Amino acid sequence: MTCKTAQFFRTKHALAVLAALTTSFSVYAQENNDEKRKSRDEDIEKVLITAERRSVSESDMPMSVIGFSGEALENKNITDMERLQAQVPNLVFTDNGNTKYINIRGVGISESAPNQTNGVAVHLDGAYVAREFVYGDAFFDLGSIEVLRGPQGTYSGQNASGGAIFINSKKPVLGETEGFAAAEKGSYNLTKYSGGLTFPLSDSLAMRISGNVESRNSFFTNHGPDPDTDASLVKDQPGNLDRSMGRYQLLYSPDDNLEMRLIYEESRNESDGVATQRFPEKGNTRLPETGVWDLNYDLDGHRSVRYNRTTFTTDWQFSEGVKLLTNFSYFDSTQDIRTDGDYGSYLTITDEPQTGRDFRIFDEYWTGEMTLVSTGEGPFQWTTGLSIIDYDQKNNLNLLRYNNESYPGTSLDLESHTRLFMYLHNVRKNKAVFGEVAYQFTPDVEVKFGLRYNRDEVGFAGDSYITPGAGSYNATSGRPFPQNQLFDFSALTGRVVANWHLSDDSMLYGTIGRGYKPGGTSPFGPDYDSEYVLNKEIGWKGGVFDDQTQLSVSVFHMDYDNFQRTFAPPDSPQESVTRNVDGSTIAGIEAQLSGIHADIRWDISMAFNKGEYGDLEYVLPAGAYDGENPATDLSLNLSGESIDFLPERSLSWGLEYLGWETESGVILPSLRMSYQSEFYTSFFHLDHQLTPSRTIWEANVAYESDSGWRADLYVQNLTDETYISRATGDTDGVGVYNLGAPRQVGVKVRYNF
Repeated sequence: MTCKTAQFFRTKHALAVLAALTTSFSVYAQENNDEKRKSRDEDIEKVLITAERRSVSESDMPMSVIGFSGEALENKNITDMERLQAQVPNLVFTDNGNTKYINIRGVGISESAPNQTNGVAVHLDGAYVAREFVYGDAFFDLGSIEVLRGPQGTYSGQNASGGAIFINSKKPVLGETEGFAAAEKGSYNLTKYSGGLTFPLSDSLAMRISGNVESRNSFFTNHGPDPDTDASLVKDQPGNLDRSMGRYQLLYSPDDNLEMRLIYEESRNESDGVATQRFPEKGNTRLPETGVWDLNYDLDGHRSVRYNRTTFTTDWQFSEGVKLLTNFSYFDSTQDIRTDGDYGSYLTITDEPQTGRDFRIFDEYWTGEMTLVSTGEGPFQWTTGLSIIDYDQKNNLNLLRYNNESYPGTSLDLESHTRLFMYLHNVRKNKAVFGEVAYQFTPDVEVKFGLRYNRDEVGFAGDSYITPGAGSYNATSGRPFPQNQLFDFSALTGRVVANWHLSDDSMLYGTIGRGYKPGGTSPFGPDYDSEYVLNKEIGWKGGVFDDQTQLSVSVFHMDYDNFQRTFAPPDSPQESVTRNVDGSTIAGIEAQLSGIHADIRWDISMAFNKGEYGDLEYVLPAGAYDGENPATDLSLNLSGESIDFLPERSLSWGLEYLGWETESGVILPSLRMSYQSEFYTSFFHLDHQLTPSRTIWEANVAYESDSGWRADLYVQNLTDETYISRATGDTDGVGVYNLGAPRQVGVKVRYNF
């Protein structure tokens, strides 16, 4: 899937990075910089967390948080959100095309819906990301990633009832010329080039240019409608990858009191769509005995996501005891998506009509925040600020049907095979004020109290409409939606935190916090109320065994009022509606350990959960289990059923040997494992909606030179386990699934200068 625009976009990034790197190597040679790469110390990494507008060590944050430095992300091969979840227990991520299901502690987003907001607030360089489809970006040239688990009712506010993720790009450095160049080659023709360069423009102004270009063939083989067709003759291959990104930064700092930063980012992510398949049997998740990686699509798909982001930040110490922080961001994007809705063809699925989707979605929004932070000495500290979000999304949604009596023809014709067109103009506005005070009663005991007032306006604008019937493809008019109105919501959220430093390297904390997600409406469903959560959490962080091991453990219990769950109703599985479930609870334990012993660096992260739905009556239709059973409709209640997208157990651990020294560097072999137990993807809890457990192993051997370069040989999914990353399906016994990546072997080389 390549067009002239895409080629220009990709070439522009590649040339920009190449030019920057060429210039840097020239400067590097002229200056004869003989500084060695920074020495490898054996201290346990402690990442600075900035989510609360102050830089605080991860071990001093009174909450459940996992941080990764840019170097750790690179060395652990954490290249995107899919791979991040393997290192963060209680983070579940699934790519479903334009929708990315991301959940922390079972809370986030569980179904595609135009007006459904996420319960996990993701931020890029401090700016809130309003929708989840950009989560398919590659992680590159980052300074850090911070994953905060549990409601973030004070600083992140609305849409953070499950947690928050902060992705921070690497900043330019004044007065220095430094950067990196990297290349990677791997299985399935994976090819990746990336680079970054910081260079001074003056004593007070620096620029950083970085870029990433990546492509890979699909893990799957699409034969087209006929299974006997040679796949090399079929251009459409869902599951392939072609993405690029360019990031351009200016940093201005005339003195130690003022820093201003401008970031412009372009992203392009294209493929032939997500490879989704049907289970061969109704009512279970057994994979086919043969051809598990074969597809038979009769609708050529594509997924193109492009966006531009501009972010401007200020860090100004304008008086001796007060700092002003600002963050303003503008974002616009275009999505073009076409998918085979039945995941087969008229030759492989003969008893059903063929379906498809053709979407074009435009997003435009801006966010802003201004914060005052105290910086003086003394036991009393405070933070106060205000934020705003103005989000506008225009959806052109064509639902397709063909190869049946009403819509005849086995090859797709967009005009005659559109059975329903919807134009949805989605609007979301938020204004909030927040503040927190902290008082240190003794050198070891501190109490914080924070509040946030949120006011939201959400819904569909009055120009939204629906047009049914053949010939309605991209219709310019139609019947208005009854839900064409905006809804107002407001809420007060916040937290109380007490932390006690038992010693210089250990802390005990407890917190009670309230989170919130605004209500809204669905295109065809009823209105739903705001979601509230009360989180009670205690934890301990510190060093043990003479500080050779860092330990963090937290125990939490979350009570939800009007817990929001989005699902496809039995009488109309193509739609998505949201309901409130009263009395839902989620409780668990999260722990991280890391240390260095006898030249072995190791880390372990784990989570154990129990989540139960509250009271909600629903009807399970006849045939939901396997197409035949139950024989009649069943009236059921969710009460006591487990929360979907919440594995009961998850675990990640890694070992790295540090002692294999050579004259000019070190050889670093490592082994990693991640485990995730089974979880449901719908509250119907049907067998074909149960994603099985999985255990994935990885191995890596790196050579890190004293002169600044590093080479890695890696094997991902070492045992080549064929595993299901998401199992779901309608209430007719028909299940569909996505597969995780098979074994991949690759080599990557990186040079830092």
